[in-house]
Amino acid sequence: MPTTRPYVLSIAGLDPSAGAGLIADCKVFEQLKVYGFGVSSAITVQDEANVYELNWLDENQIMKQLEPLVATYPIQACKIGIVKDIDLLLQIVDFLKDKLPHIKIIVDPVLKSSSGFDFMSYDGEQSWKKLLSKVELITPNYLEMKILSQNKEVLEATKEWARYGNILLKGGHHTEHLGIDFLFTNQEVKRFMPSETLVYPKHGSGCVLSAAITSYLALGFCLTESCDLAKTYTEQFLNSEKGLLGYHHL
Repeated sequence: MPTTRPYVLSIAGLDPSAGAGLIADCKVFEQLKVYGFGVSSAITVQDEANVYELNWLDENQIMKQLEPLVATYPIQACKIGIVKDIDLLLQIVDFLKDKLPHIKIIVDPVLKSSSGFDFMSYDGEQSWKKLLSKVELITPNYLEMKILSQNKEVLEATKEWARYGNILLKGGHHTEHLGIDFLFTNQEVKRFMPSETLVYPKHGSGCVLSAAITSYLALGFCLTESCDLAKTYTEQFLNSEKGLLGYHHL
């Protein structure tokens, strides 16, 4: 199967508005010239502003989608979005690492939609730290990290969690550091400043960022470079249109 593009994978929800989840990820993959596969973890009933219903796919349904892909293609990087719970997420990660030991996995822990709809439940700090040790990166926003750390001071909690693995703390919901992303590793904290003074909020911006990081990693950039380039891509997406649904272009 000759290709000049690296293979990447998204495991995420199917959002009919195409602003977030699986469809949005594949838009990013195509723009950044990687070949993207998609595995659905859920089907939502929603528009760009509200989620009305969520229908989870079970472990068997997800694994059946994954099996022929990992058996056929040398997938270099994978982004995982909404999954029912941390136990299933760990099973998926273990399956991927067993079949593709060198795959780089980015987890975007979507716990709640912007409109307040609950997705993944919080199931304990130790399970998330276990996950961190198995993946390349997790990308919570400020509010998600506050939930994951059980309402501890977020920057301090993230620094402590980074002893187990890499965390990109997104700044879109942080009043004191609005728009500033922090990459925590066990060696350092890297700060990514916004390059735009005004951006328009978008449905799915977190999905776009994590999918872009996945793409850049597959293209050979290091983690720091991938996060930096992905932030620029996401800012372009935010400013592509004033409404909640954005356009993808370079």
